Amino acid sequence: MHGSGGRITGEKKQVSKRLLSIDDDPGILSLIRGVAREMELDVDVVTHGSYFMAADVRKKPDAITLDIIMPDMDGIELLRWLGDVGCTAHVILLSGASFQYAKMAKRLGEDGGRLNVSCLYKPFSIHDLRTTLAA
Repeated sequence: MHGSGGRITGEKKQVSKRLLSIDDDPGILSLIRGVAREMELDVDVVTHGSYFMAADVRKKPDAITLDIIMPDMDGIELLRWLGDVGCTAHVILLSGASFQYAKMAKRLGEDGGRLNVSCLYKPFSIHDLRTTLAA
């Protein structure tokens, strides 16, 4: 709203939460992008670890979905990097690997309270994805 003298008064523009998603599977990324947009999240998707590192520094996401096993750069390596750079985003590990491997990765990320980490196990439901993104 414009007040007298050209000043802007009243409403503040609401800023969308940012989601950064990395996975080497385009189908998973498409699903995450669609659900995130339905939830009115500002979403960026990447398929390679080096792109992820650049996007994280530039965009400062509120949440990150991170595939644990990828061909070019291991998700655990990226998880450690996120802790090293002081990431404050909620990190959601996506795992098609064994439950024990995902649990170990989660513990590594949470070590010393460095990161806020949760897991989704592939195949996951849209309901579980929505619930985890909303947390």
